[in-house]
Amino acid sequence: MLGLVVGGVAGTADARSDNISSWNSYRCNTVNWFCLYYSQGASGASLGYQHADADIHNLGNYTYANDGAGAGQVVRNNAASAEDVSDCNVGIWYAPNFTGDSEWLNPWMGGDLTFLSNNEASISVDDNTNCPGRGMH
Repeated sequence: MLGLVVGGVAGTADARSDNISSWNSYRCNTVNWFCLYYSQGASGASLGYQHADADIHNLGNYTYANDGAGAGQVVRNNAASAEDVSDCNVGIWYAPNFTGDSEWLNPWMGGDLTFLSNNEASISVDDNTNCPGRGMH
C-alpha cells in the first residue's frame, strides 16, 4: 500500500485503490493507450493518449480538444469516466506523479470514476510485468 503524510503530521494513511472496470472498451480506439472522458459512460469530450511511455504526470497540462460537453476545458479534476485500450492495467491517481488514492482499469475495459470523479490528477499504464508505468497495487 502507498503511505501518505497527512498535513505534515508524522504518520501514514492507507491510500484507496479500486478496480472500476465495468464495460468493454468501445469508444477509445486502438491508436490510444487510454482515454479519459468529461462525462460518465465514455461520453462528452475526450482525451486520447497514445504515447508509448503512457504516463501523464499532471493532467493539468492537457485540455479536452474535441467536440462535446467539456470541450476546451482542462482535464485535471474534470473527468468522469475512462477506457483502457492497452494490454496493461491503467491507473488514475488523485494527485500528480501517481500518488494518493487511485482507481484502475483492466485491459480493454472502461468504467466510470467513483471517488475520483472530477478529482484526478495523473494517469499511468502498468501491469507490473510487461508494461511501462507505475504499480497500482
